[in-house]
Amino acid sequence: MPDRRLDKLEAKLEIYKSTLTEIYERYDQKLEELSLVRRIGDALRSTLTVESLASALMTTVAHEVSADRLALILKDPSIEGPEALRLRAVYLADREDFKFFDRLEAQPWSPDWLGGPEVESLPLQTVERTGAAPLGTPEEGPRSVLLAPFLVRGRFLGLLLLARPADSPFTAENERMISIMADQAGAALSNVQLFDDLSRINAKLSLSERRARESSEYLERLLETANDAILILDAGGRVTYSNRKAAQWGWAKEELLGREFRLLLESGPGLAEWPPGGPPPADRILEATLVNAAGERRVALVSTSGAVGGGREGAAEGDRMIVVSDLTESRQLERQLLHSEKLASIGLLAAGVAHEVGNPLSAISGYAQILEAGFEADDERREYVKAVIAQTERIQKILRDLLDYSRPSRGLLETLDLAERLPRIMALLESQRVFSRIKVVYDLDPDGGPHRVTMDRDHLAQVVVIVAMNAAQAMSGQTAPEPVFRVALAREPGWVVMNLADNGPGMSLEVRRRVFDPFFTTKGPGQGTGLGLAICQRIVDSYRGRLELDSDEGRGAAFAIRWPEAAGPA
Repeated sequence: MPDRRLDKLEAKLEIYKSTLTEIYERYDQKLEELSLVRRIGDALRSTLTVESLASALMTTVAHEVSADRLALILKDPSIEGPEALRLRAVYLADREDFKFFDRLEAQPWSPDWLGGPEVESLPLQTVERTGAAPLGTPEEGPRSVLLAPFLVRGRFLGLLLLARPADSPFTAENERMISIMADQAGAALSNVQLFDDLSRINAKLSLSERRARESSEYLERLLETANDAILILDAGGRVTYSNRKAAQWGWAKEELLGREFRLLLESGPGLAEWPPGGPPPADRILEATLVNAAGERRVALVSTSGAVGGGREGAAEGDRMIVVSDLTESRQLERQLLHSEKLASIGLLAAGVAHEVGNPLSAISGYAQILEAGFEADDERREYVKAVIAQTERIQKILRDLLDYSRPSRGLLETLDLAERLPRIMALLESQRVFSRIKVVYDLDPDGGPHRVTMDRDHLAQVVVIVAMNAAQAMSGQTAPEPVFRVALAREPGWVVMNLADNGPGMSLEVRRRVFDPFFTTKGPGQGTGLGLAICQRIVDSYRGRLELDSDEGRGAAFAIRWPEAAGPA
């Protein structure tokens, strides 16, 4: 009995020793793992960049598991598909040669290096294969390769690749150590990438802020140095911003702030769309009279935009930007140019006037000589006196028409009936020698009703005279066919159409292309300024009309001028 009890005690003792040994072994293993965790943690604790983390991780791992080739392969979250895996670092431990590649330099890494499936599905494993960079060179022979994925909360971040000669394969203990280090490195890598992302975002924000600030300063300089006045108006039409050019009206920038700009505009077409106390109409071009600080009236072109709220600092919803151009000097120059061209045509008309005045003067002289002789009876004397008066009135009418045409434009808008005005204008020309052989044909559309337009009558006369004189000069010397100048009127919805046509030699394609260009003329030196048709175009455009030319060589020239139709009696 005692021996049996002793055997049982010895068996229990062996079990106890075995259990205790296993406990100590597990304790030592855990202690070793904790020590490894501490070492890898110490190595990675101060890393703030991917480069510093890669250097610390790869040198530590190479020392712990005796790997002579290491590669860090990370997933770039900004790239989709297999191309997202990028080789970021290589460490040749036997040479202590560390190379790091930033995001722009990193090259794609393919699992084909190892001949395996999708890398994300690869567990920690050992792969044996012939060397290839960064695993080694073919001359070094087969290599034993170990892959350790970085997984953080189920998210794949990349791989750590280790290699050493195939005659020293990685062991299960190596795999266990690498797994522990990969877990620690994955957490550190996640933090570093987060810090790196935040740094890049912050850098982008800083760059964006700097560029936005530079753009704002650049735009501010553009606004302040613009040749036109630029203002921002609030929903009530009050000025909230003005550039320096607005000082041309006599107010400092500070004096304009809070002022209702609409009240500075006295008159002009289109202002009915802009009632006082409100913002200007969006996307309009308005011409108006602006009264400056000195009480002077200036011609202003006001270009309005849509709402600009939110487009600049401090802007509110409903704010509108307007650009105001001072056209006073420009309009004066235009009037001078129009008048200078009118004076040029006066020179041509003067010769015709001298010819036309000569006939009634000869008649008056004959009647005066008869009266001076005193042989006629009282009744005959009275007839001669009436004839003298009639011829004198004829001369007065010719001179009056010429003087009326030669005066500068009054700039007065009035409603005109073209059927009534055109014969009066042509009467000035039909008495001219240049028109003596030209047949003037009228088709004033008697059944079409009144042909009303709103414009300056001097501008209408200037357009007709320029076109008619050009036609007369083009048909000078023409005998066949008989030279004819046609004056016709027609109506289209919203338009009154004035057609002026001749049956002269017409124009070539090259002339038609340039006929409205300023200073272009086919006449000889001293016979024309080349401004006539360009001025006609300018006048027609100023009334929002359309001037169209239809001509070809050998079939005359026809000008169709469309004027906006006016309502109301002429």
